[in-house]
Amino acid sequence: MYKYNFEQNSQHRIEILELNDEKCKFSFEGDLSIANAIRRVMIAEVPVMAIHFVDIIENTSPLSDEFLAQRLGLIPLVSYAADSKMYDWEADADTIDDQKTKVVFTLRQKNLNDAPLEITSQHLEPEFGQVGEMAIRPVRMFSPLNNKEVGIPITRLGKNQSVHVRCHALKGFGKMHAKWSPINIATFRHEAELNIDHSQQQSLSLMEKQSIRDSCPMNVLAIDANQDLVISAIEKCVFCEECIRCAESIKKPRLIKMQHKKNKYIFTVESAGQLKAADIVQKALIVLRKKVDEISQDLNFAQQQQLN
Repeated sequence: MYKYNFEQNSQHRIEILELNDEKCKFSFEGDLSIANAIRRVMIAEVPVMAIHFVDIIENTSPLSDEFLAQRLGLIPLVSYAADSKMYDWEADADTIDDQKTKVVFTLRQKNLNDAPLEITSQHLEPEFGQVGEMAIRPVRMFSPLNNKEVGIPITRLGKNQSVHVRCHALKGFGKMHAKWSPINIATFRHEAELNIDHSQQQSLSLMEKQSIRDSCPMNVLAIDANQDLVISAIEKCVFCEECIRCAESIKKPRLIKMQHKKNKYIFTVESAGQLKAADIVQKALIVLRKKVDEISQDLNFAQQQQLN
């Protein structure tokens, strides 16, 4: 497990419990207000790229121009290079190169066959010649049946129908619109604290211990080599209290004591694909630290003004 201290002697700590590109699960030890701030920043203030302006050149598809533009805007774009882009309000349109503020994609397809033609995110072609896994591009989508890349559906074209659009992807964050949020799920909950009364446990049969263990839907409890009931995965506890009810049914109401662990929380973060889940957490911490530094600088400036 990976542990991260915010600063030396800090009371805030992060411990990674589960990690892959799509999901990051970690425990956070610290103040509730900091935990909630991290969650809100992950959802609303981590910058990514998204299609914001769509030039409709030709559209005879079943979708109206507005629906087509909306569907294009909701396609998640890989955004590892978003930090190299400027926000559009930071740039002077007369003096800045478009490539420093946006990425332009072209979608131009016409169906000449009788069979319907499905248009997907794979048909979006970058105009600035970006290549590589880190390039700003639509997130890759694979079929669950054969693991073949299929792209994100946009529309379908009948015979002789066509679509020709230019899509301008800009840098933004979730506060502006949900399409700029890199998060599918960002939740946190209290970490549980379970205590087993070993004196009461001694009077239980092995079958009764097994029934208590099996009552937990999250497999938090286990039976060790000494045939004692033990806690094996406390981070999975969801406070369902099934183990307590099972203990009550065998006349042991005080066998298990359950409570919230003070100032310790379990975070679950799932990425929408623009960034890896761990990168979202890291960028959120950077944004939060920057906000705290700005407040500290403002307070210091205000104090100096009062002294003068």
